[in-house]
Amino acid sequence: MTFRAVGGRKCGFLALLIGRTVAMASDVVLQANELKSKANEYFASGDYTDAIAYYSKAIELHETAVFFANRSFAYLRTEMFGAALEDASKAISLDENYIKGYYRRASANMAMGHYDKALRDFETVVRKYPNSKDARQKYDECFKRQRLRAFAKAIASEEKPSPLENFDPSSICIEPSYAGPHLEQKDDGTYTVTQKFMVELLETFKAQKKLHRRYAVVMVKQFYDILRKLPSLVEIDVPDGAKFTVCGDVHGQFYDLVNIFELNGLPSTENPYVCIIDSFTLTTCPLFR
Repeated sequence: MTFRAVGGRKCGFLALLIGRTVAMASDVVLQANELKSKANEYFASGDYTDAIAYYSKAIELHETAVFFANRSFAYLRTEMFGAALEDASKAISLDENYIKGYYRRASANMAMGHYDKALRDFETVVRKYPNSKDARQKYDECFKRQRLRAFAKAIASEEKPSPLENFDPSSICIEPSYAGPHLEQKDDGTYTVTQKFMVELLETFKAQKKLHRRYAVVMVKQFYDILRKLPSLVEIDVPDGAKFTVCGDVHGQFYDLVNIFELNGLPSTENPYVCIIDSFTLTTCPLFR
């Protein structure tokens, strides 16, 4: 087929063909926008499933960053975060200047716990719209979550088994020259703290002498084992007529503690104390009983 002999008609045919193509393309865009509008209506009413369906139909006709970002938002509302992330990334690939694409991708990554990736996209949004309260709030919330995770990870990695868990008292020898109080041993070899021992311990401390390190570590380990098994908050039933003596922190002043005991009696089941202690000193030992 040749248009050599009808040159004017050739240009007319091409113009007609181009015109029809443009018209068809315009019709496709119009249909796609109508589908998007319908999807928006479903989204506004909370029908995210139908909204996704109509956004998908619009995308089949005409792929735009707006359509993918809108469907990403609908996926977010239905907690389909992987699909939301994929659509948001597609929106950015179609138009790297479309900020909503970054916002949707950041939201999807944040929902999945990918805080580092989410922060990068939120930073892009905040740079573009520094006065956006919503963008700033999202950025701050994501940053907070990232810091909390990093803190929790640091705590978890630093927590190691205590040397007390495998402590063997026999590994610390008691010298023949030691003249201080001795913990009593049960038939199974375990040590027990008695009222007699505590009275002797107080007298030892008052005389400026020391408790042997074996017994000190044994007492610390027993205290450690007790605390590890207790919840952070312990509820105690106090019988009618019973009393608790509440002591503030004595700040390491041993003789102040001794004076309290002389005035109010030694700690016991019948004479319990509630003490506030924020440091471990020799004043702590008499309270282990």
